[in-house]
Amino acid sequence: MALDEALFHVTREHALPVIRYYTWDAPALSFGYSELFPSEETADAVRRYTGGGRVEHGNDLTFLLTLPADSSVARVNASERYRWIHEALKAALGQVDVRLFLEGNSGATSPGPCFQTPVPADLMSLQTGKKIGGGAQRRSRGSVIHQGSIRLSHDLRTKHEVWTDFFEKELSKRVESFPEVRRQKVIDEAERLAVTRYRCADWNHRR
Repeated sequence: MALDEALFHVTREHALPVIRYYTWDAPALSFGYSELFPSEETADAVRRYTGGGRVEHGNDLTFLLTLPADSSVARVNASERYRWIHEALKAALGQVDVRLFLEGNSGATSPGPCFQTPVPADLMSLQTGKKIGGGAQRRSRGSVIHQGSIRLSHDLRTKHEVWTDFFEKELSKRVESFPEVRRQKVIDEAERLAVTRYRCADWNHRR
């Protein structure tokens, strides 16, 4: 979570879009910026920088996507941007025979468990009808941070390049490695945020 926010700072300051993927080595839970700490939670829990409900991590691939304020997609409304990201994910996962559709329900959303409460444009399995992918966003000074979670088989999580290369090409005409000259500064900022924010009771338990 700290590294995601540190990378978002790079996007805001330098107009550099970033995408990052990561998996989990133990069960954990993240919850939205405006939510209360889940009182019943026993796994490690952390407050996200973005909104949304509770996301149970462990068997998912989590990803960060940041969009600079001067990009056209950062300026559209949140629902349109959310659909754009998930259409690209749907097409990419279709390349590895994961058949999906986008949720069309326009009813009220819930702050409960994310994967039990689909919202419009969430990723749904054609095979089971269950939600397998969702995300949360936040805008700051015009730039946008999107944190997404997709429940996939072990191989598609740990060898994600077989489909994420296609995903990235759907999002952008050009994809490059993160600049080496910025790496250490981002890591240092993430370590600072981890100590002062994401590992702190004041951040995770605040009301």
